[in-house]
Amino acid sequence: MLRAFSKTARSYTVPINIWIILVCVALVLGSLIGFFTNAFRDRLTEEIHRDATYELAANASALATTINSKLLLTNGLKAFVINELSHTQNISHSRFNTFAAAFIDRIPGVRNVSIYPRGIAEYVYPMEGNDNVIGMNVFTHSQANVRENAEKTKGTDDMTILGPLQLTQGGLGILSRQSIFVGDRFWGFVSVVLDISPILEEADLKNGDKGIDFSVRANGHVLMGDPELFNSPMMLLKKVNLSDGQWEIAAVPNRSRLESIPPKIRLIHAICAGSLLLFMYFIYIQLTQKAKLRQLVDERTRNLEITNRRLEATFDELTTTAYHDAVTGLYNRSYFNEHLARSITECQNAGDKLALLYLDLDHFKMINDSLGHIYGDMLLKEIGRRLTGTIKPGMVISRIGGDEFAILVSQVEDAAQVKQLAVDIRELFQKPFVFKESEYFVTTSIGIALYPDHAHSDSSLVRNADLAMYRAKEEGKNQYRFFDVTLNPNAEDTMELKNSLRRALKNDEFTVHYQPQVEAHSGRVIGLEALIRWEHPVRGTIPPNSFIPIAEETGLIVPIGEKMLQMVCAQSLAWQQAGLPPIRIAVNLSARQFAQKDLADRISRILEQYEIDPRYIELEITENMAMKDDMQDSLHALRDKGFTISIDDFGTQYSSLNYLKRLPIDKIKIDRSFVSGIARDRKDEAIIVAMLLIARRLNLTVIAEGVETQEQLAFLQENNCHEVQGFIFHKPKPAVKIEPLLAQIAADESDGPT
Repeated sequence: MLRAFSKTARSYTVPINIWIILVCVALVLGSLIGFFTNAFRDRLTEEIHRDATYELAANASALATTINSKLLLTNGLKAFVINELSHTQNISHSRFNTFAAAFIDRIPGVRNVSIYPRGIAEYVYPMEGNDNVIGMNVFTHSQANVRENAEKTKGTDDMTILGPLQLTQGGLGILSRQSIFVGDRFWGFVSVVLDISPILEEADLKNGDKGIDFSVRANGHVLMGDPELFNSPMMLLKKVNLSDGQWEIAAVPNRSRLESIPPKIRLIHAICAGSLLLFMYFIYIQLTQKAKLRQLVDERTRNLEITNRRLEATFDELTTTAYHDAVTGLYNRSYFNEHLARSITECQNAGDKLALLYLDLDHFKMINDSLGHIYGDMLLKEIGRRLTGTIKPGMVISRIGGDEFAILVSQVEDAAQVKQLAVDIRELFQKPFVFKESEYFVTTSIGIALYPDHAHSDSSLVRNADLAMYRAKEEGKNQYRFFDVTLNPNAEDTMELKNSLRRALKNDEFTVHYQPQVEAHSGRVIGLEALIRWEHPVRGTIPPNSFIPIAEETGLIVPIGEKMLQMVCAQSLAWQQAGLPPIRIAVNLSARQFAQKDLADRISRILEQYEIDPRYIELEITENMAMKDDMQDSLHALRDKGFTISIDDFGTQYSSLNYLKRLPIDKIKIDRSFVSGIARDRKDEAIIVAMLLIARRLNLTVIAEGVETQEQLAFLQENNCHEVQGFIFHKPKPAVKIEPLLAQIAADESDGPT
């Protein structure tokens, strides 16, 4: 590999794309360096200007404070004059000199203080150097600005400021003046003359170490500094407002501070340029080294990809062979076993249900024997094609072997959904299979097991579905069969349930729940259906479909049925004794009960024991029981005694309309498997409409069970179904929770018209 790499390195030419990358990186990084250095320069400049602004504001504040503090002397002099005039009517020169000396000696920068009665200077302190002021009349002064100031001051009680100007005594200063009135009569002025130079020194403006260059201007006269600063584009201006007029200070940062910025920026540029060159060299080494390696890796990768594609094709072929059936193209047993194990684990985690439909073809051996294995394989392919047409999301079809198929259904909602699927699959086999221009009919027997209702592991689920399938074959083939505990090969478990059933009868472990039946259009409760429950002391609640088949097989269903009827009658009597209105209660009769010759007498004796009127008891029987000729006498006997006779699960067996018109029945109950198809299957809807039309012509009441949605209820109401029963109105409840409902019925009846 090293030799190959060295050979590649010697023949290596830097690709153009690497040069493009290097140029782009250099441009981007150079731009970033320029951007950040410019930002840094702007930041330094901004800091210098900010410092200059702070310094300017401080100087302006110091100047304003200094000037205003000295101008207060004018207010003091005015107060002195007013006080003297109010006490002595005139001003003593000696007292004036004493007063003025006290201020001038303590306050630097005061040139003189003076008093101008009628505008003429008569009192001046100090006289030395100011003797030329004595006798000066400000109203007739030679300078117009002095005259204007005198007239302005005479007309106001506020202080006026004149200057800066050349003083009569010599030098540059400012003059503050205030008028004095005696009553409403103008008396004269007081005046204070200030030297500007001491003011600037006291405000610390002549200290050159301030970091700024500045100039002071008052009323258009530049007092100090460079006048050109007021015209500089970098000028910072601050105004000092006085009681009369304003001063201005213009400033710019020191040139030395501004000139210190470029060397710093050049140093940063040099450092960044060196770093950029080192970084670019590092990138160049990395890119060229990677490119050399990539050239070698690409060649090896192409060879590996070719090999990998060949391996993948071989793997896919092996996977298809391993998990698919060679004849039908469906999944095989290996895939089925793995998928079933995964699905059960997923159901355990999500709490979902799973259904396994185990199919075995009826009479398949006949096709093989008569037509040969080639046509047998053709039949299996056609069956696989038909089954695949029924596939919906969540279903997986597998050929287990021979003539056996398995359908795994995930996320099952209820048994009715699986039951409908089994019916649809059975219908697929009603169409003949054509071989050699001849039609052959092959049916299937289906065993169904649900997880977790019938098993808790994959092996037991397959075993139980297989047992159910064999039971379907034993019962005549071409049908489906759900697994129940009677098919369980575990004899000990079955025996334990049988023994528990006997104890349950003895220990009163059976209870009765009641589900209200309501009038379809009004929603008014008109009856109840009694549903048995077994409260096992160890296993808890055992569902009826788990113990009723065993009770039928052992014959215990007869005493259990009589016990249930006694419990229903006792409860009905208790409700009536509590003042509640009597209500019709439907009770199911088993095949063994119905086969008793004295059935009518047995039931009548129980009702007589509890003094229950037969019209409040409805007896439900299955279609198969009702169709048997030897049962007709029992039906007539029960009908003659006043019982209501109802056919349960109507439409699920092979009903004969000829029998239906001759049977002594009052009501038929539409099975929930048809009701669940409302709004989903137009065939189910058509069957329900047909049932309702037939019942109406035969003057039979119709009740639909398993009504759970508003769409189902609306459909039944629209087609004039008389009664409904289901979760949309009420779930099965114990007797204690039915009492408030009956009490409400009694209250509604008492509030009605009499």
